[in-house]
Amino acid sequence: MSRFSSTQRNMARLLITMMVLIGFTHSTAQAAFVSTGQIVDQQLLSHDRQQLISRLSEPQAVETMTRMGVNPAVVQSRVDSMTAEELTAFNQQVEDMQAGGSSVVGVVILVFVVLVVLDLLGTTNIFPAIKPINTD
Repeated sequence: MSRFSSTQRNMARLLITMMVLIGFTHSTAQAAFVSTGQIVDQQLLSHDRQQLISRLSEPQAVETMTRMGVNPAVVQSRVDSMTAEELTAFNQQVEDMQAGGSSVVGVVILVFVVLVVLDLLGTTNIFPAIKPINTD
Protein backbone atom coordinates (compact mmCIF):
# COMPACT_ATOMS: atom_id res chain seq x y z
CA MET A 1 0.00 0.00 0.00
CA SER A 2 1.18 3.52 -0.87
CA ARG A 3 2.14 6.02 1.78
CA PHE A 4 0.59 8.94 -0.17
CA SER A 5 -3.01 9.32 -1.16
CA SER A 6 -4.00 10.05 -4.75
CA THR A 7 -4.81 13.65 -3.79
CA GLN A 8 -1.32 14.14 -2.41
CA ARG A 9 0.22 12.60 -5.52
CA ASN A 10 -1.87 14.87 -7.78
CA MET A 11 -0.91 17.88 -5.71
CA ALA A 12 2.80 16.93 -5.95
CA ARG A 13 2.52 16.54 -9.74
CA LEU A 14 0.83 19.92 -10.02
CA LEU A 15 3.54 21.60 -7.93
CA ILE A 16 6.33 19.95 -9.93
CA THR A 17 4.71 21.04 -13.19
CA MET A 18 4.32 24.63 -11.94
CA MET A 19 7.95 24.75 -10.78
CA VAL A 20 9.16 23.53 -14.15
CA LEU A 21 7.02 26.06 -16.03
CA ILE A 22 8.13 28.91 -13.78
CA GLY A 23 11.73 27.85 -14.30
CA PHE A 24 11.32 28.06 -18.08
CA THR A 25 9.59 31.42 -18.08
CA HIS A 26 11.77 33.08 -15.48
CA SER A 27 14.50 35.18 -17.04
CA THR A 28 17.63 36.15 -15.27
CA ALA A 29 18.65 39.77 -14.93
CA GLN A 30 22.14 40.78 -15.84
CA ALA A 31 23.79 43.85 -14.51
CA ALA A 32 26.94 45.56 -15.59
CA PHE A 33 28.90 48.41 -14.12
CA VAL A 34 28.56 51.66 -15.98
CA SER A 35 31.20 54.23 -15.28
CA THR A 36 30.50 57.89 -14.81
CA GLY A 37 32.67 58.58 -17.84
CA GLN A 38 30.45 56.44 -20.05
CA ILE A 39 27.34 58.25 -18.87
CA VAL A 40 28.97 61.64 -19.43
CA ASP A 41 30.13 60.58 -22.90
CA GLN A 42 26.60 59.47 -23.82
CA GLN A 43 25.17 62.77 -22.57
CA LEU A 44 27.78 64.79 -24.49
CA LEU A 45 27.10 62.79 -27.64
CA SER A 46 23.37 63.41 -27.30
CA HIS A 47 24.00 67.11 -26.67
CA ASP A 48 26.35 67.43 -29.65
CA ARG A 49 23.86 65.67 -31.91
CA GLN A 50 20.97 67.89 -30.77
CA GLN A 51 23.12 71.00 -31.15
CA LEU A 52 24.03 70.12 -34.74
CA ILE A 53 20.44 69.20 -35.61
CA SER A 54 19.17 72.50 -34.20
CA ARG A 55 21.73 74.43 -36.29
CA LEU A 56 20.73 72.54 -39.42
CA SER A 57 17.02 73.07 -38.68
CA GLU A 58 17.27 76.84 -38.84
CA PRO A 59 15.22 78.29 -41.72
CA GLN A 60 18.26 79.71 -43.49
CA ALA A 61 20.05 76.36 -43.34
CA VAL A 62 17.01 74.46 -44.62
CA GLU A 63 16.61 76.97 -47.46
CA THR A 64 20.27 76.67 -48.43
CA MET A 65 20.19 72.87 -48.36
CA THR A 66 17.04 72.81 -50.47
CA ARG A 67 18.61 75.24 -52.96
CA MET A 68 21.67 72.94 -53.20
CA GLY A 69 19.44 69.92 -53.85
CA VAL A 70 20.01 68.29 -50.47
CA ASN A 71 17.01 66.88 -48.64
CA PRO A 72 17.08 68.12 -45.01
CA ALA A 73 15.55 64.80 -43.86
CA VAL A 74 18.50 62.92 -45.38
CA VAL A 75 20.92 65.21 -43.58
CA GLN A 76 19.02 64.56 -40.33
CA SER A 77 19.33 60.79 -40.80
CA ARG A 78 23.05 61.12 -41.58
CA VAL A 79 23.61 63.17 -38.43
CA ASP A 80 21.73 60.53 -36.44
CA SER A 81 24.07 57.84 -37.78
CA MET A 82 27.33 59.71 -37.13
CA THR A 83 29.74 58.16 -34.67
CA ALA A 84 30.83 60.03 -31.56
CA GLU A 85 34.20 60.91 -33.09
CA GLU A 86 32.66 62.18 -36.33
CA LEU A 87 30.10 64.23 -34.46
CA THR A 88 32.68 65.78 -32.13
CA ALA A 89 35.00 66.67 -35.02
CA PHE A 90 32.15 68.07 -37.06
CA ASN A 91 30.80 70.20 -34.20
CA GLN A 92 34.31 71.48 -33.52
CA GLN A 93 34.63 72.56 -37.16
CA VAL A 94 31.24 74.27 -36.99
CA GLU A 95 32.19 76.10 -33.79
CA ASP A 96 35.50 77.18 -35.34
CA MET A 97 33.64 78.50 -38.37
CA GLN A 98 31.18 80.41 -36.20
CA ALA A 99 33.98 81.82 -34.06
CA GLY A 100 35.52 83.13 -37.26
CA GLY A 101 32.32 84.96 -38.18
CA SER A 102 30.76 82.40 -40.50
CA SER A 103 27.01 82.15 -40.76
CA VAL A 104 24.55 79.30 -41.01
CA VAL A 105 25.28 79.21 -44.74
CA GLY A 106 28.85 78.27 -43.88
CA VAL A 107 27.60 75.39 -41.77
CA VAL A 108 25.38 74.18 -44.61
CA ILE A 109 28.26 74.40 -47.07
CA LEU A 110 30.39 72.38 -44.65
CA VAL A 111 27.61 69.75 -44.45
CA PHE A 112 27.42 69.74 -48.24
CA VAL A 113 31.17 69.19 -48.56
CA VAL A 114 31.07 66.36 -46.00
CA LEU A 115 28.21 64.71 -47.90
CA VAL A 116 30.10 65.00 -51.20
CA VAL A 117 33.19 63.44 -49.63
CA LEU A 118 31.07 60.61 -48.18
CA ASP A 119 29.55 60.05 -51.64
CA LEU A 120 33.03 59.94 -53.19
CA LEU A 121 34.11 57.37 -50.62
CA GLY A 122 31.03 55.26 -51.37
CA THR A 123 29.65 55.56 -47.83
CA THR A 124 26.47 57.31 -48.95
CA ASN A 125 24.57 57.77 -52.18
CA ILE A 126 22.89 61.15 -51.76
CA PHE A 127 23.99 62.66 -55.07
CA PRO A 128 23.46 60.20 -57.95
CA ALA A 129 25.78 62.21 -60.23
CA ILE A 130 28.76 61.55 -57.95
CA LYS A 131 30.36 58.16 -58.52
CA PRO A 132 32.45 56.56 -55.74
CA ILE A 133 36.19 56.71 -56.34
CA ASN A 134 36.83 53.09 -55.34
CA THR A 135 34.54 51.41 -57.88
CA ASP A 136 36.05 49.13 -60.49
